Amino acid sequence: MENLFKNNFVSHYNLPTSTVTDFIIETSSTYFEIEDTNAGDIVVHMTRDSGMARFSNPDNLTFSIVMYEKFITNVADHAFKYGRKRCDIVMSSRSERYFVLGELKNRIHESKVRKCAKEQLISSVQTLLEVSEIKECIDSKAIKRCCYFNKQSKSPSLINATSAFNRLSGIYHDGFKMNFPDLEKLGFEFFEYTGMQTMVLTI
Repeated sequence: MENLFKNNFVSHYNLPTSTVTDFIIETSSTYFEIEDTNAGDIVVHMTRDSGMARFSNPDNLTFSIVMYEKFITNVADHAFKYGRKRCDIVMSSRSERYFVLGELKNRIHESKVRKCAKEQLISSVQTLLEVSEIKECIDSKAIKRCCYFNKQSKSPSLINATSAFNRLSGIYHDGFKMNFPDLEKLGFEFFEYTGMQTMVLTI
């Protein structure tokens, strides 16, 4: 993954040679959570209730987690970054199983927050697909998913279930698959995870 971003991505968009380091974290832990810090870094926690996005990985798949927003912020020139929406993370399994983009929030649920997250995700997918080597990597994966993770618990409007006392995540453990036709045309599914809901990663 490092080569795809530091070399192929940078070369495709004619960006300055990248000197950014420590923008990828690898894990094969059976459970992990991801937190977006105020400093713009991504932290992976192995303890519960520490992050904004939660993952169960019972088969110990190895994942590379790219701090995508940090990478763009540090390598791209102003003209490239200006107005270009970008998500927080890009996560790829070493196996030909998963390619996941994620936007992480800890915000009161409002339609504009969800709308902004969706815009960041689809813009990031479009940017990545323009790089032939990254597109080849994406196309090789069986599951391609864009995810909006919000640590605060609330159900989408189409779900008739109470979220009081965080009961929502006890009823719907593995997030909500939502319609997003423009994203689906690009080969991705769109999921929302709220509160304690956990993305389950399996072989």
